[in-house]
Amino acid sequence: MNLKNSISEIETYNRDIKWLFDFTQDFNNRKKWDKQTLEIDFIDECKELKKGAKVFTKSIEGILMETEYLTFKSPNEISIKMINKSQIFKDFIGTWNYSSSDGNKTDLKITYSFNLKFPYSLIKHKVSQKIRLNMTKKLRLLKEYLTELENKNVLQQNV
Repeated sequence: MNLKNSISEIETYNRDIKWLFDFTQDFNNRKKWDKQTLEIDFIDECKELKKGAKVFTKSIEGILMETEYLTFKSPNEISIKMINKSQIFKDFIGTWNYSSSDGNKTDLKITYSFNLKFPYSLIKHKVSQKIRLNMTKKLRLLKEYLTELENKNVLQQNV
């Protein structure tokens, strides 16, 4: 599959790599912080994330995507490919890479690689801008949620 478009965004979090990986890949936690995703769940009888697991998501824009995990390498990487038909995408692969050079800080890099269907291919720049904005917002929502958790823990410790 030759993917012509690729967009990446990265953010650093004050969390251990394993903790951040486990937290972001847990659907119950994801529903708490990822306000861009209305629904996320397994498609088939599989009930754990691993290579080959099939998952669906529904975005706040109403876009439904069924995906299959191509990789699930805790605590460093997951990648998914779109397996359903989409009005917008001909092909889509998403990758979340986690890296840490300091035990208390982790970089999370999200990369989306894709081919657009016609007529979206004619407005590739606008679609790419929207995708980048959504990626940046997803990373910011995670950072804000983790900051709230830290603040609550500090408040509870002071009580």
